[in-house]
Amino acid sequence: MIEVSQSGQVVTITLAAPERRNALRIADMQALGDALNQADNDPNVRVCILTGQGKVFSAGADFGELTAGERPDIPLAELSARIEAMRLPVVAGLNGAVMGAAVDIAAACDLRVAVTGARLAIPAAMIGVHYPGASIARIERSFGPAVAKRLLLAAETFTLPDPALGGWVTACTDAESFGQTVRELGCKVASLAPLSVSGMKRSVNDRDDAAARVTACAESADHAEALSARKEKRTAQFQGQ
Repeated sequence: MIEVSQSGQVVTITLAAPERRNALRIADMQALGDALNQADNDPNVRVCILTGQGKVFSAGADFGELTAGERPDIPLAELSARIEAMRLPVVAGLNGAVMGAAVDIAAACDLRVAVTGARLAIPAAMIGVHYPGASIARIERSFGPAVAKRLLLAAETFTLPDPALGGWVTACTDAESFGQTVRELGCKVASLAPLSVSGMKRSVNDRDDAAARVTACAESADHAEALSARKEKRTAQFQGQ
């Protein structure tokens, strides 16, 4: 189900099971985690794109693996935490509906491009389940408490773009332009100084004083290259050093 491709410094991971609306089974989650780790550990990769195949980004966890009366041992919250902890910025290419636990995955990503009209919903209360505390906390941070409660308590469905979601989606586009828009955003981020991008991602997520990262970027070769490029009126070529 997990397909990986690379173009330059951008890796694209695709959920490729449209016949089941890209619903994630436990084996799929493990494979996705492995693909994310491989991309994050490759020094030649600067951006990861996570998208789906077909008209649905993901329907979340596969209901076929849920058993009545048993607490599901589904590592989706851990998968989302892994995305947040990655060195790489992750762009979610929301090619269609984002349902259930897939909302948590999308919320863990750093930037999001969506097809106009894509639906967003968490029907947990409709099937009598309770999301892990870490997932609920992430959804609250990403959407704010008011929208988080509409998603979780009222099982409300949003259609993208929705003003209530503010800037949660970086861009909305029609299906024809979607792929190009996602690639352009990925390439733009990949062209920036990697130490700055990865450092500021961590600072936004961790909310610390970032002192060590501020110093490291100020002393980096990439900062010196940027200053030289400005003087010479050329595009800076960053090496992540």
